[in-house]
This record gives sequence, C-alpha cells and structure tokens, in this order.
Amino acid sequence: MPEYDFHTLSPADFERFVCDLLNEELGLDLHSYPEGRDQGVDLLQVGEDGHRTVGQCKHYAKSDRSKLIASAKKEAGKKGRRTADRYIFVTSHPMSSETEAEVMRILGIPQRDVWALDKLNEALGRHGAVERRHPKLWLGSTGVLDSIVHAGCWHRAEASLRAVADRARFWVETPSYGRVFDLLERLGVCVITGAPGVGKTYLAEMIALQLARVEWEVVHVFSDIEQAWAVMRKDDTRQLFVYNDFLGEAELKPSAKVEAPDLHNFMKDILRRRDGNKRLIITTRAEVLQQASLVPSPSLQRLVNEDTGRFAIELSEWDEATRKEVIINHLHFAGLLDEDLKQVSLDRRLVSIIRHASYNPYLIEVICDQLPADCTAEMALTTLLDALSYPESVWFASFAVLGLAATEILLTMVTLKPRPVLVERLRKLVGDDGPAVAWGQAWRSLQPTWVTVGGTPTARTLVFAHPGCREYLLGKIDHDSDLAGERVTRAATLEQLGELARASGDLRADGAVSPLVHRPVIADALNRQRVGVAYRARLCTERELGDAGSTEMRLRILATSAALIGLYGSNDDSCWLIQRIEEILARSEPILTPDGLVVAVQYTHLPPVRGLEETTLRLAAQAVANARTLRDLDAYETFAGELQSTVIEDAIRPLAHQIIVSELEHLMDECDADIIRDTAGDLKARALFYGHEIDIDAVLEHADGLDSSSIN
Repeated sequence: MPEYDFHTLSPADFERFVCDLLNEELGLDLHSYPEGRDQGVDLLQVGEDGHRTVGQCKHYAKSDRSKLIASAKKEAGKKGRRTADRYIFVTSHPMSSETEAEVMRILGIPQRDVWALDKLNEALGRHGAVERRHPKLWLGSTGVLDSIVHAGCWHRAEASLRAVADRARFWVETPSYGRVFDLLERLGVCVITGAPGVGKTYLAEMIALQLARVEWEVVHVFSDIEQAWAVMRKDDTRQLFVYNDFLGEAELKPSAKVEAPDLHNFMKDILRRRDGNKRLIITTRAEVLQQASLVPSPSLQRLVNEDTGRFAIELSEWDEATRKEVIINHLHFAGLLDEDLKQVSLDRRLVSIIRHASYNPYLIEVICDQLPADCTAEMALTTLLDALSYPESVWFASFAVLGLAATEILLTMVTLKPRPVLVERLRKLVGDDGPAVAWGQAWRSLQPTWVTVGGTPTARTLVFAHPGCREYLLGKIDHDSDLAGERVTRAATLEQLGELARASGDLRADGAVSPLVHRPVIADALNRQRVGVAYRARLCTERELGDAGSTEMRLRILATSAALIGLYGSNDDSCWLIQRIEEILARSEPILTPDGLVVAVQYTHLPPVRGLEETTLRLAAQAVANARTLRDLDAYETFAGELQSTVIEDAIRPLAHQIIVSELEHLMDECDADIIRDTAGDLKARALFYGHEIDIDAVLEHADGLDSSSIN
C-alpha cells in the first residue's frame, strides 16, 4: 500500500486527485469546481433523477485535529451539505477512530463517506492508473526518492535529487511538458530553448524525475559531454542524459567550440538508435544559442543549426488557468493561509497579474519565496504587482554580460516606441561609427532574448522580444540618476523625448489615459533639464514638420510636441505652438477627427497665453466637422469631457445623427440576427448620447425574419 502524506499537493492538486480517485473507487462521475466559489461544494455529481453527490476536500496534511473538527462544523452549515443527497468528506489529515466518529456526527454522514489519509492510500493501492496520472504524488515522495537512490538511477549527489524533488511541489503541467515528452519518445533528443526564467531547467528536471521513477538511469552532465560518453552503456539499460546550459549559463563558454563536435556526435548517436533506450535533454538560453551562431566555427555552427528535436518554451501558449495555478501553487507553499489563498483567488488584481506583460514563472517563484511567514493576501498581491513592474531578478544576469555596444543599443531602444525600429536608424541614434562587422555582432548578440529581428536583408528591424525586457531597462534607468540624466541628454528625437516623458509617468498617454507606472528618477532628470528638453522639443518639431508629407503626420508631431511643452515648456513655447497649428489651419486641408482632437486636447494643457483657447476651439471644430464614421464618434466621445464647448457639441450633433442612421441602414444587409440586434441596441444608446431618438424596429424585424428563415 502507498504511504503518501500528500504534502507535495496544493489544494487544487489534492482536489483533482480526490475527484479522480473517488470516481475510480466508487464508480462515480464527480467533477471539480473552481476554487473560491464552491459554497461547500468542491466535487459534484448530479444524476438524471436529480440525486446530488457532493464531495468536500480539506487538504490539512500538516494541521491538527482541532482545525479539522472546526472545518467540519463550518461545512455542516453550508449549502453544499444541506442540499446533498450523499456527502463525502475527504481530508489528507490522518484520522483516529474517535475523530472519525466526531466528523460523522457533525456532518450526519456514514463511515463510508469519511475519507482520511489511510483510506486514501488504501484506495490508491488498488488504482495504479490514478497514481500515474498524478505525478506530483510521487515526484517528491520520500519512498520514491529512496528507491531512485537505491536503484542507482540518479547520477548526482542524493542532496541534489532531494532538492529537485522539493521543487516538484511547484509543478504545474503546461503545454511544454507533453511536447517535450513526445520529442523524447519519437526522436530521443530534445533541445529546450527560451528566454530567462521561463522554466527550461525546471522542465528538464521534472521529466528526469519522472523517468527515474520508472527506472531510467538519469545522468547529469555538468561541464563537458565527455562525462556522458564515459558512462553511456552499450547494453539495453535505459539512460537519460540531462545537460543544462550546454553552451554556458549567461554567455557562451570558452570551451563551446572545442566541445561542439563531440556533443553533435553524441546527439547523432542517440538519433540513430532504434531501441529507444537512450535519451538526451539539453537546455540553453536563447540568447546564448544566438551568440554561438555568430562564432565562425563550422562545428559550432552545425551544432546550433541542428533543428532536430528543438523546442522553444513560449509563455504566450499558456492559458489563464495555467498561469493562475502557477501563482496559487507558489503562494500555497509559501505558507499563505487557506483564507488568504481564497481571497487571492477572488481578487480582481489576480487577473491583472495573470495577464501582466511581464508575467514570468521564475519571477513568480522568486517573489513568493521571499514572502514573509505572516504574509497576507493583500501583501502577496501588492508584492507580485510591484515586482512584475520591475522584473530585475529575471533579466539582471543576462544584461550584466552584454558588451558596451549591445548595452547602448538596448538603452536607446527603450527610449523609442515599443515597435520595430530599423537597424540603420538605430545605429544613427546610438551614434555608432565603428566597423560594420562589430556593429552587426553587437545587435545580433541581443537576439532572441532581448530583441526579435525582422524586416528584409536590406532593411533589418529590431523589436524587444518580451515586454519584460523593456520594463527591466526602464526600471534600471529609474534606479540610477546619472543614467537617467544621460538618457535625457542623449535623446535626439521628439519620439525619444516623448517616450522618456511617458516612462516617467508624467505624460498622459494619448492625452486621455493616465499612466499606471510612475518613475520618479526619470521624471526628476527631465525636470532638471526642462529648459533644454523644451528647446530640443522645438528643434525636433521644426525638423520633423519639414519632413512630414501630410497633415495627418504634422498633427501627430504637434501632439507629441504639445504634450512635452505642456510639461516642460514656457509661455513663449505655447505661442510658438499656436503659430504651428495656425499654419496647418490656414492650409484648408481636411483634418481627420481623431488626430485633430488629440492635438486639441494636448493644447488645453499648454501654459496659458492669449489666443490659445480660440485656436484650440477652431482646431477641434474643424476636426469634428469632418466626422464621417463611428470611429470619429469614438474619438469625440473619448475627449468630450476635456473639450467641453457648446460650439463643438452643436457641430457634432447633426453629424452623429447622420452617421448612426447610415450604420442602421447598413444593418439591413447583415445576415446574422444576433449581430443585428446587438448593433442596433448599441446605435440606439449612442443616439441618445447625442440627444437623438432613432427607430430600430425595422432592423429588429429583419433579424426576426432571419431567425424564422433559419428555422424553416
């Protein structure tokens, strides 16, 4: 009989395991429900006759009897118990006969429906398939680890095995797991790559543990593939070789070129085998792999260009449920109380963390590992959100080993909009006038961890590979006043000045949305140089207006310029901007509604001078006079609160009616009844915003007709 204590399972793991085991043992069809809203129902089966079987799981592996009894009393009053025809109470806590009798009395259930530690293990002994389907049961089990050690299946110190097994409690199965296992089974070789912190080594170690449990001999290679050759057996012994960071940890190791031929031959040897008894997992940071590809070594080139068995971990493939489980797992094992875990699960900030652009498994692990023993839900959520805004622990090691040219490229890119930038333009902004070969090596060394290369051979572009890269760099600048001052001084374009102002948190995005992050050191650097910033903003504006080929481009330039002058400029700068917009108005060229309104809003924040309000209203009036589409109405509705004027309101009202009625007429050509109804309702509500009543009965009848046709 197994002797698990279930300490490696989180509450969610335990609930899934119990659901699976009870279904197998009792022939039920229970389903588990999301944590936090169960009302005393963790597991539920509703029969065709309405018979309700409810399961309640209490994962109290390290708790005491008093807590278990208190929990049973609490559950007795919940809806789940009151509405159940059969109620099954399951706990990971060991239970004496006296405690069992007390639980039965409190809940009013028979002995067969009280499940504790021994009963779970007894049933598990009868259902090996359940045990195999829940690897976290045995990944960290003392008995399993002892068997691995005694069988000689782990060619590393026993302490390292137990350290790896201890981390197994954090394991959450992701899409990467199945794909890597599939590659190993089909090819025998898998090369796992990815950015720092995505879980390359962790994935390799978890797979190694699982294979060791079924008596695969696991060999860890530390410095040279010769170690693997030395212990590879020629017989049918099943061996898994694991070589983490085979090219070097943070940068290409000096011995990589020498080792490359042997490693490539080792890979080929495993690929040629047909018995499936030898497997190899090697891991590397993506940027080190790219660094190796730049080395003029044929053997190293062959190794790094070998695509067979290569797998890149992409966090974009993780769904929100997986991301959430990673966080809850870490918080559970960090010691958060059950009540706090439930609060975290229900807090809307958890969604922000899950969806955060800088979400990173390693960063989540580091944060949770540093939480204090008395951590609360509020503290955990606040700490996670703050850290994701400054993910230094993930990117520090990679950044520290970059060359000066590569560092300057990144620090320049962070002052540009987060979109692809031409390498040629970037070189001018960096001010690089050295050899072309050295420049090329500098920017190529940044991919793929820091940048993604795109474009064509004659127009290469770079863009940050992950939002966390940009966030880290901005955080680094904001922690160094000298570096922040240097970045402000070196900003040579309106875009760079604007992006630094946005990064500081002082510049409102698009004139409407306040930034979420404030960086005081960058803000201080801009304010200390405010006169120079305003002066350079004017110089850049004049230059860029001269190069602009359309009114649309000129307006976008002036929007950025006005935003900067509003923060750092003077009355004289406001007068200069009035002249620039008057020049555009004098052209009598159409002004697109969204662009014109954005500039008008920015002008409302300029230092006040005579004529500013009149010019701003003229610009806004011309912009709304050209409203022709719902997108134009969207723009007006966005900025209406900041452009309160009866003149503007009177100008937009009849145009809005025309646009809305036109859109309503187009619905008569639509063939989807649901789309017609939803859109018509939206148009009716929008018309009311502008003071109009519209009749949507005709389009609703059209929708009803479509429904009737589909039924017939």
